Amino acid sequence: MKKFYKNKKILVTGGTGLIGIQLVDSLLKMGSKVTVASIDKPPKIIKRAKFLKTDLRIFKNCLNATKNIDMVFHLAGIKGSPNVAIRKPYMFMTPMLMFNTNIIEAARLNNVKRFLYTSSIGVYKPDKIMKENKVWETFPSANDWYAGWAKRIGELQVNAYKRQYNNMKVSIVRPANVYGPFDNFQDGSSMVIPSLIKKFLFAKDNKVEVLGDGSNIRDFIYSKDVANGMLIVMKKNPQNPINLGSGKKVTIKQLVNKINSYFNNEYKIIWNTKVPSGDKIRLLDNKNSKKLGFKNNFGLLKGLKETIDWAKENINKLNEIKYSAFKNENK
Repeated sequence: MKKFYKNKKILVTGGTGLIGIQLVDSLLKMGSKVTVASIDKPPKIIKRAKFLKTDLRIFKNCLNATKNIDMVFHLAGIKGSPNVAIRKPYMFMTPMLMFNTNIIEAARLNNVKRFLYTSSIGVYKPDKIMKENKVWETFPSANDWYAGWAKRIGELQVNAYKRQYNNMKVSIVRPANVYGPFDNFQDGSSMVIPSLIKKFLFAKDNKVEVLGDGSNIRDFIYSKDVANGMLIVMKKNPQNPINLGSGKKVTIKQLVNKINSYFNNEYKIIWNTKVPSGDKIRLLDNKNSKKLGFKNNFGLLKGLKETIDWAKENINKLNEIKYSAFKNENK
């Protein structure tokens, strides 16, 4: 793996995000020459990478970012809770369509050799097991309607390129529910794990309220594992999209209990069953990723510990707006 990436000139769009930070860190350790393109400022962990503070909705910026680049890991997107996506669908869908269109066309014009597109579990209809080849037989969940379609359209753009041209190897990954350090902990827009961790850290009277009855099932995967999966997929270039998940069912109740165990079970959990809690089950089939050599190195307990430790160390920053898109959310 290291030999494949050593001295390669690599662009990571969205490299300041939850997965991107881990991916950039891994590439730097393997000797890659990494450029990060993002509208958000980078953390110190990836300070050795070249940083372009740039808006990828503007095509000339994408042309500049992909110039003299060997490979593009395209991670740029808008990440947030299903609730925000439902309330602010334009904010989610339109920038992603612009990112996708601009960056793959710029990569084509600049003769980039390899391109990886980051899709999402949101492209799937909720099911007891989500298989890669079943996506186009259904529609995305109503809870992921706009973001899900934006990711599907991105996949179509990648496939359209593959059908018409052959000078760039392109791949697609579909990560499950990703969590880890550097996640978005902003109130109202964060996903389930950072939202819960923040509730525990700021709980009053040792009580934590959780929406729903805890029966919903999710597939959680740690950000470092996703980054490693991306490195494998880019190198091996499978012809079809690849799920990156744990393949393990975890109920929200089990998740809450694991977080509570970190705090020595000091908190009383209050279940608010009057509020809807999303799709009942979202679980990825991970057989194809395993065939490529992908492994989950971080179990949920280990991953949660690293995430909570990081959140505690950065507790004064958890209320900061993680993604620039959310700064204009109320406009």
